[in-house]
Amino acid sequence: MKKILVVYYSQTGQLTQIIRNVLNPVEKFKDIEVEYENIAPVHDYPFPWGKEFFHCFPESVKEIPCELNLFSFDLTKKYDLIVLAYQTWYLSPSIPFNSFLLSKEAGQLLKNKKVITLHGVRNMWTCSQEIVKKKLKELGSELVGNIVLSDRSNNYIAGFTIIRWLVSGKKDSTLILPEAGISKKDIENSSKFGEIIVKSLIDNQFEDLQPSLIASGAVPIKYQLICIELTAKKIFNKFAHFILKKGKAGDSTRNFRVNLFKGYLLFVFFALQPFVSIIFILKRYIFYSSVNRKLEYYKGIKLKN
Repeated sequence: MKKILVVYYSQTGQLTQIIRNVLNPVEKFKDIEVEYENIAPVHDYPFPWGKEFFHCFPESVKEIPCELNLFSFDLTKKYDLIVLAYQTWYLSPSIPFNSFLLSKEAGQLLKNKKVITLHGVRNMWTCSQEIVKKKLKELGSELVGNIVLSDRSNNYIAGFTIIRWLVSGKKDSTLILPEAGISKKDIENSSKFGEIIVKSLIDNQFEDLQPSLIASGAVPIKYQLICIELTAKKIFNKFAHFILKKGKAGDSTRNFRVNLFKGYLLFVFFALQPFVSIIFILKRYIFYSSVNRKLEYYKGIKLKN
């Protein structure tokens, strides 16, 4: 009997749907047992976010953990595979998921284990995945696969719909806007990734897992979005440091600086982002060979030396 443990945090419930669909073929296989561990913060994050959407920014970027409730998984059990499913908050792993990775239990659980990462994101995930890859290496884990489900809408439109959804809770489509988040069709079709996982798990052969996942469309990636991420990550770090100098989470003394960041983010995204994207798209074709190497790296699971 093969054993899989799935550790995840889903604020909106969308990631839970993704997990269930991806692992549907796995759960149907009689010789595989799947367990689920839902990460539970002591003080959970609200949904819809409301004004709190921008207030978690510095803690997300600086990877400051929150307090978690006790885990239910059995540290003495031998798991053949661990699936880590997470969201990206401000180009970093979500605070609850990051808090799990920093816990002593994660250190015990993940050591010498094979791991698959699973994302449910708007469209930017490479910076957060690099953070997770480094932490998994530090914990002695072997990353064997990565699956990404993202919003297929234009970056500009997806940004508007996701903010609308997270802040106000309005997800449905309108006359001019598509439904926020990952499409139902993509979520339903994600079961094909589970079929690939089953084969690797039963054969105990994981060397070809990521190439097979990539060939099946498991890692959508665009060069201009990588460039935007890498540029924004540097700015986010500076802004997060600037805000944290005024206080910790919940301190009203930092409200002004949080609002400055909010204004900056909205201005850059809606006023400058379309023009910046054009520049990076042109760069994609001017530096074709080097860009392809970068894309291949981010599609893969290896960590830069």
